Amino acid sequence: MENLMLSVTIATYNVEDFIKESIDSVLNQTFTDFEVICIDDGSKDNTVAILNEYASLDKRIKVIAKNENQGLAVARNESLALAKGKYVVFFDGDDIYDQSLFEKAISILEKENKDMVIWDYVSFFETNEIDSLKKQKSALETFEVANKIALLQRPSFTWVKMIKTETAKKLGIYFPPGYTRQDIPVHWHLITKLETISLLPEKLSFYRQQPNATTAKKNEKLFHLAYVLDIVKEFLKENQEYETYKDEFLRQQLNLLFGMYDNIKEDLKPQAKQLIVDRLFVEHYEYIHSGKPLRKQAKYFYLSLKGNLWAKIKLSIWYTSRFIFRKIKSV
Repeated sequence: MENLMLSVTIATYNVEDFIKESIDSVLNQTFTDFEVICIDDGSKDNTVAILNEYASLDKRIKVIAKNENQGLAVARNESLALAKGKYVVFFDGDDIYDQSLFEKAISILEKENKDMVIWDYVSFFETNEIDSLKKQKSALETFEVANKIALLQRPSFTWVKMIKTETAKKLGIYFPPGYTRQDIPVHWHLITKLETISLLPEKLSFYRQQPNATTAKKNEKLFHLAYVLDIVKEFLKENQEYETYKDEFLRQQLNLLFGMYDNIKEDLKPQAKQLIVDRLFVEHYEYIHSGKPLRKQAKYFYLSLKGNLWAKIKLSIWYTSRFIFRKIKSV
């Protein structure tokens, strides 16, 4: 596969109900010069059998089936090491992709000689929703690609990016093993380090919403948000970029940590609160008091941790209002 243009890497785990749709959306692309590296992370269902069936019919597909579950990050790191294409994408085995995605993304990268292109996506529950959802205007139409803060505020999903493989390897792109939301550090690494990025303002990835997905669960895995943000902070400091991106990092950290606490199961809230308290420093409260952007409920939460009675009352009112709204909505 010399001079191969694209490596499509797909990580799978127990996605027998969705993998055919996902693989078909890749194989039916209008652009065809690619390899498909499927790394299955120890599935217990028929995912591997389905992948092997596809591989027997299409020589572009390579299947690597693991005996044990090691996590999405390990699969993505291994697939990057194996990638032979000029460009690489990291896909999930339950999502769907527009058939014009590869052609459009590669055309931009080749024409503009950029290291990465980012496109837009839609979230869906049923496939019959996709056609209407993808016609909606993309938020990327109003983005200025030179505005790195704005790009950092985009969802960190890896499957909305096509990256020059040589660049990804040279940068040392690495998904931290053992964590969910492992694409957050990679997102920060790519956006802060790359100077040649293009935007493709179309909704070309279709993100399946699953109630049983890891990111939808309210268990201990939500703690991973705290840990991956630690990795981001360490990366920024090691690269002397922390002061440049400090405000945006603090905004995201404060919002996401509050979100972790807010969404986690009740019996885990004390542990979540301790994880948060351990990460709060003077700079966080300086940011909170500065009037810079922050979710108001997050601000109430952090001020209440400091014993601010008025903040506790406001937070209580917000929780009560939300509870009533959800009750009314569910009727």
